[in-house]
Amino acid sequence: MAKAKTRLVVAAIDFGSHGSGYAFSFRHQFDANPIDVSSPMWSPESGGDSFYKTPSAMLLDSNKNLVSFGHDAEDRYSVICEENEQNAWYYLKGFKMKLYRAVLEEKDIRKDFEMTDINGKAISAKLVIKLAIQFLRKHLLDQFEERNIGVNANDIDWVITVPAIWNDACKQFMRDAAEEAGIHGDMFSIVYEPEAASVYARLLPVEKLLGKNKMTILKTFDPGTKFIVVDAGGGTVDISTQEVAPNGELKIIHKVCGGSWGGEMVNEKYRIVLTKLVGGPVLKQFKKEQGADYNEMMRDFERKKKTYKLNSTETVNTRFPVSLKDLIADSVDSSIDSVINESTFKGKISMKRDKMFIKPDLFQTFFQESCDLTIEEIRSVLNHPRCENVSAVMMVGGFSESDVLQVAVKKAFQNLEIFVPVDGGLSVLKGAVIYGHNPNIVASRVCNYTYGISLSVPFKTGVHPESKRYTWDKEDWCRHVFHVCFKADEDVEVGDIKQIELNDTFVTSDSQCRRTHPLRAEIYISDKPDPKFVTDEGCQKHAVIHANPPGGQWPEQVFGWVELEVAGTEMIGTYVNATTKERTSTKFEFLPSGYRFTKGEKKRLFDPAASE
Repeated sequence: MAKAKTRLVVAAIDFGSHGSGYAFSFRHQFDANPIDVSSPMWSPESGGDSFYKTPSAMLLDSNKNLVSFGHDAEDRYSVICEENEQNAWYYLKGFKMKLYRAVLEEKDIRKDFEMTDINGKAISAKLVIKLAIQFLRKHLLDQFEERNIGVNANDIDWVITVPAIWNDACKQFMRDAAEEAGIHGDMFSIVYEPEAASVYARLLPVEKLLGKNKMTILKTFDPGTKFIVVDAGGGTVDISTQEVAPNGELKIIHKVCGGSWGGEMVNEKYRIVLTKLVGGPVLKQFKKEQGADYNEMMRDFERKKKTYKLNSTETVNTRFPVSLKDLIADSVDSSIDSVINESTFKGKISMKRDKMFIKPDLFQTFFQESCDLTIEEIRSVLNHPRCENVSAVMMVGGFSESDVLQVAVKKAFQNLEIFVPVDGGLSVLKGAVIYGHNPNIVASRVCNYTYGISLSVPFKTGVHPESKRYTWDKEDWCRHVFHVCFKADEDVEVGDIKQIELNDTFVTSDSQCRRTHPLRAEIYISDKPDPKFVTDEGCQKHAVIHANPPGGQWPEQVFGWVELEVAGTEMIGTYVNATTKERTSTKFEFLPSGYRFTKGEKKRLFDPAASE
């Protein structure tokens, strides 16, 4: 079972594509009332409304030191743009999705990779994530110090939320960045966002759940019931299917799924219309030279997007800065009204002073693709045998508060109860705190892939292909055998352990040079349940376990095994020396999810030919 938290405080950090924040609770608060979770209010120094999250925006100076974060970063960057000094600064927004896109683009993120700021300047991705974690960590510690609460950094366990569709490479990257930010391994854990949301929602009183039939909603969390969590955030839509166990714990009964079609996709559709209207070069120049106006234009669209009602017949008005009008006039020698009348948007868009008026039919198209993809994914989940008798869909995350998305889901699944927790945008953050106090609340999950290890076994003529045969110590062996530990679509309990025998010999003179080297176990994944060889189609190298020699040198004969343990959202590897029973920590080296080996690159565990 996952280790229960024993420190005074659990704090959770949630990086969203649009907003970031943290929440926390003390151990005594959790024991008395688990949903008694505190979260600070954020407001700009320049004044204005307060929010439970601050924008995911960062401003760094030319030496890459963090200067400001959130609202203050947006405001300061606006001033910098007005003074035309943006080239001396790094301004970043939506940095969380850049990590996910890097994996989709098959970049090697094992150590680091470069992301670009809003003006295209390259910067270390790990530095960006580290600085963001450091800022939120310091903000909480400063709050405790100002209130003289008497809590120091060593009294806090930290939980960071991640999308359920993130792979292990993303999670390892986040863990490494947290380590560099001062949150060390035994103080750090990860929780999937939709799981955190349901952990929170199941504890809410019925009046905090919004839907047609509140008693039906309440029964969603009765033992034996199945429900779907749709976590629609700014960057991604995560879908998790869960069942309530007899003891009240949660079982994940379907592979996590979803994709990068959150609220930001709606913004992108709006930007595409602007690009078609004014031209890509003009919009790019406007963004670079008038950053303050561009940010305010997009911020205003974000507000209109959140409050838009699907059945509204009113024209939507959004800010269209005068500075953009002037740039269009200088660039194309024509007024914006003439540009509209000569475009495909004639009759759909109009202008008046610094406002753009968009007809409802056009505005609704901005949501169409995101809604369609979400519905298609939910329908795919419901068609799976495991998901028979699903009774409800719980919608959480900032984008789930959109009336357009809610109506689309309700219309598509009229036989299911669709409901949204009050403060659905904070349910992930508060649920992450509760999970941090009691990680065993999510008792089991479903394997997304088949996990195994590449081994050699004694060669059997007629059974093994000749291409896999090799000789070592006067015996014939078959290399590249996929030793299955966990199968795709298999239920795994938190705490499940599989053992893999891991032996080697250092008898011959040729092998002595390897006695000080770490033993390496190469972990593979496959989308098939029973792969035979790690070179089969659909298999890819996933991670490498390094086991260092005890005392700096292995004996001539080494007998032991590696334990792979399901530990919450991650896997723990431990090497056990069979002779001494000494347990040696292992290091997981995660590879990009899209990485594919070419023919001739695959190597077996302790294959002597592999080291030549």
